Amino acid sequence: MSGSSYSGVCIQCGSVMDCWSDSKPFDTVGGECLECGFCYNTITDQMALEEVNGIRKDRGLKPLKELKN
Repeated sequence: MSGSSYSGVCIQCGSVMDCWSDSKPFDTVGGECLECGFCYNTITDQMALEEVNGIRKDRGLKPLKELKN
């Protein structure tokens, strides 16, 4: 088993919130407060080639012609 559920304290209202974490296929976390509605979770996204190359330039790396599949 790679995940777990636990109780946490809501940063918005101080109530007990339901939280979870998982480590497969990568580290993710989330939580829901059933009193005030505050929630959080890990969100995945994909950077555009231009954004990747901007970061690479800042780090002194050569730009890519395309992203790996």
